[in-house]
Amino acid sequence: MATRRRRKKSSGSKYAVLVLIAIITLLAVACGMFYANGRSKKDVGDTKGSTPKEVSLLDESIEAQRLVDTILLQKDNWQLIENDHGKKSVEVEESGAKVQINQRNLAVGVPNSTSLTGAGAWLQEKVEKAGLEYISGEMGKYKKWDAFIAKVGVKVKAGDGSKEFVTDTITFFHNGNLKKADKDVKDLPEEPVAEPEVRQYKGKIAIVIDDCGADMASVRTLLNTGLPFSYAILPDKAFSSDVLEMVKSKGRVPMLHLPMEPLSKSAMSEGSRTVLVSQSAAQKQAMVRKALQGLPGVVGVNNHQGSRATADKATMKAVLQVLKNEGMFFVDSRTNSASVARDMAKDMGVNTARNDIFLDNSTNVEEIRRQIYKAFAMAEKNGSAIAICHARTNTAKCWQQYAAEFKKTGITFVPVTDLLY
Repeated sequence: MATRRRRKKSSGSKYAVLVLIAIITLLAVACGMFYANGRSKKDVGDTKGSTPKEVSLLDESIEAQRLVDTILLQKDNWQLIENDHGKKSVEVEESGAKVQINQRNLAVGVPNSTSLTGAGAWLQEKVEKAGLEYISGEMGKYKKWDAFIAKVGVKVKAGDGSKEFVTDTITFFHNGNLKKADKDVKDLPEEPVAEPEVRQYKGKIAIVIDDCGADMASVRTLLNTGLPFSYAILPDKAFSSDVLEMVKSKGRVPMLHLPMEPLSKSAMSEGSRTVLVSQSAAQKQAMVRKALQGLPGVVGVNNHQGSRATADKATMKAVLQVLKNEGMFFVDSRTNSASVARDMAKDMGVNTARNDIFLDNSTNVEEIRRQIYKAFAMAEKNGSAIAICHARTNTAKCWQQYAAEFKKTGITFVPVTDLLY
């Protein structure tokens, strides 16, 4: 019997200790809630006295941070990193009061499967239940990664109102090493984003892509836009034949980009494959036929360089005679305002047209985009326009990035064959 009584007494002692611990814990939480709820009698808006007031919120801010730790540590699948903390002095503009407060920055890694905005919403619910202030939350960056940045703090009396002070800046980011999924963090529905208004244009525009054949990547990107570009292919390049087959397989217009003599021979990019003014008519025509034979299936030609050759009547007569015999068209790239190419083509009965604007004299994507809109404006003013750009990385990137926008402008994209006369 004695033994039983001793055991009963021991059991009662353990129960008393547990009750005491629970009471202490509740008091600690209540104390934290007291500070966090801003029920402190401190007033940061008090303007009485000749000198600005000094107010310490160190106890309140440290207690708020303990509550934040308790909330975040509920997650055993998150990674907490304290980047910095320390005492800061904050001036209250309205009263001039100097407020001493402890502030810190926490980075919180969450699994890739966890929504960043959802993590922010979860935190908001928890801190508000704990009596803290959820001051703000927005998307941002942590190092190079997307992040959700939340600010949490305390609220204290400020004259007839109240004022919030940040104690914790908490940055949620994705850590791919964390695998355990969250069950209680819900993704927030995305707010619908209003599409920007796109100016509407009338008219037709044909885009010729010059210098094709040096690579395939840029041409592939341009073909994948779904826009009916026409592709001018340089002869004897590493990928000339491959590009020709890609263009034909997509049902786009393939052209020969014929190298012709520029004003300065030193600027010639294609060397011995270039049609020169000094050559005989027979030599010129042989070069044109050879270039055409190397690209079977092209239906027309435009000049690569050629600012001297297109201004020379004898040269253009020789070139255009071959095209007339083959039933092909000629588009004057218009590298020289003194060009006679278009007028001679009309006189000789060769279908023709000429370039109105170059789009990518700059390699900057936004500059190219602006030039494209200038071309749209020309098409609207004149009913139609022809524009030339090149098979280059940033040119292709511009068309890829803004193709959907361009399609919404109302402009009608057509192959160059639709604008011949």
